[in-house]
Amino acid sequence: MLPKLTNVQKVLVMQVGSRQDLMLTIPALQKLRELVGDATITLMVSPCSRQISIELPWVDEVFVYEGGDTFVDAERELALISKLRQSAFDAAVIFTNPGESPYPLAYICYLAAIPIRIGQSQEFGGGVLSEWVKLSSKDSHPVDKHLFLIECK
Repeated sequence: MLPKLTNVQKVLVMQVGSRQDLMLTIPALQKLRELVGDATITLMVSPCSRQISIELPWVDEVFVYEGGDTFVDAERELALISKLRQSAFDAAVIFTNPGESPYPLAYICYLAAIPIRIGQSQEFGGGVLSEWVKLSSKDSHPVDKHLFLIECK
């Protein structure tokens, strides 16, 4: 497990993809709940995943982000940054699909002053991710990829 997640109180989990993407994240959410214990887990999802996300017992709160996984509306992104900053998260775990970069979401978290920003990528993106986890394998199944991100030591 990532050692920095052991003492957090508020964790933001970002999965703004499709319903199927969220379904592939469920085993990692279960594992995250085991690892962070009583910490509050807030799941940020796209509108299409709202129904699935509110039925997940490992999640305490659900935040639906209307912008999806594209960041092209500066006013909406500034509102998101403000909302995340006000929520005072200790950590953000960013789940992405194969071929997607965690860095746009990580940058939003950076600007929102979330100190621990965990994501997985083949390329190094500087300090935007405080915990950069290199992909275990380009060919790994998304469920395995998400679990690797949570369980990485």
